[in-house]
Amino acid sequence: MDLKEIRQIIELMKRNELSLFHLERDGFKIKLRKGVDFDVAPAAPVAAPVAAAPVAAAPKLEAAPVVASTGVFITSPMVGTFYRSPGPGEKVFVSIGDTVDENTTVCIIEAMKVMNEIKAEKRGVIKRVVAEDATPVQFDSHLFEIEPA
Repeated sequence: MDLKEIRQIIELMKRNELSLFHLERDGFKIKLRKGVDFDVAPAAPVAAPVAAAPVAAAPKLEAAPVVASTGVFITSPMVGTFYRSPGPGEKVFVSIGDTVDENTTVCIIEAMKVMNEIKAEKRGVIKRVVAEDATPVQFDSHLFEIEPA
């Protein structure tokens, strides 16, 4: 990958308001992140002690249980814009209830002005469309949920 391609990726990130780009291919790995890196917390400034009124303990927040999905997800192999159909006003590639196999085209992801057909790469039945049509997706974003066959 050359500098020109990296600049194109950065422009794609800006246009689609993406904060992370990660690509691994044939032993090559690149990860671009825009904004604050939450993996590394900045040092907090030290302030002089100030007398304060006593504060009541904060209430404990309890997380709601997460319901596990029984399906398997078709994920995005790249950063780009997700499209359910080959063009505006055209029939979608797959709908809920459709049976797919490894070679079924399920959507298109536009990356750097290239339309990439995405295959299901799994056998099953489409249970849910996770990604919203014509919106940006990240690498490994869930696109569809399928019930394995």
